[in-house]
Amino acid sequence: MADLSDISNALVTLAAAIAYPNGTSQPSLIGVDVRVFAGWPVPALLDADLAAGKVQVSVFPMPGMERVVSSAFGDWSTPSAPVNTVTLSLSGQTVTVGGTVSTPQNAALVVDNKAYVYAVQAGDTLASIAAALAALVNADQTATAAGAVVTIPNAKYISPRVGGVGTSQRETLRIEQTFMLTTWAPSPTLRDQLASKINSALSGQTKLGLPDQGAALRYRRSSQDDGSQKAGLFRRDLVYAVEYSTYETEADYQITATIENVSAGPSLDAQFPIKTIVE
Repeated sequence: MADLSDISNALVTLAAAIAYPNGTSQPSLIGVDVRVFAGWPVPALLDADLAAGKVQVSVFPMPGMERVVSSAFGDWSTPSAPVNTVTLSLSGQTVTVGGTVSTPQNAALVVDNKAYVYAVQAGDTLASIAAALAALVNADQTATAAGAVVTIPNAKYISPRVGGVGTSQRETLRIEQTFMLTTWAPSPTLRDQLASKINSALSGQTKLGLPDQGAALRYRRSSQDDGSQKAGLFRRDLVYAVEYSTYETEADYQITATIENVSAGPSLDAQFPIKTIVE
């Protein structure tokens, strides 16, 4: 999900890439040092940069300029499906643990109508997973582990399962927030050179890339202020609206075993006992 800081950081990254098209190890687009940051300028630092011939670009979410586009919950979707890297292979009364170890996932055995589930831990090996499963089963009947192989000699029924963990998410809120990208320069030439390049690049984009989604980017307006030229400050504001979503996310665990209680009559009637079935 995204919030103001994610949007601000994305705009900072974009503006910095415009100011330094060849990377920050090379000169800026306008030949002087450019400081790009999220927030509002610190007066003392701004004065020092301007006196040194440097330019600042601030990215600031404008107060009172947030609008709720939609507050209706969206449908759940599955952006990340479970990934199972561990395998359990059955042969007779032995189970071999294979694959590669990763988390999160569960290794499970259903043995003679009882489920034994082990949550794979960071640092586990195939042998340690086998030992953990054998220890769980051994609480009810004989089970041993030799390397990555579990043996349950007296078992009448063995069913191995592996369950991973995915994620689901749904949109809970869609917001439009207006941001102001301000160029603070010691001369009108430097201001115009950089601000025009930033505006040209931003206005040509309809999407702002975020780690987990895309956000709509829309130009709103611009203005410039030469009122502080006696103090050596020339300013231009570029105002853009960003529409983005917030999400609710939950973990989805694959089911490795189900337990069902069945009875031929009312569960409180002693004549009809409850039978537990593990599948």
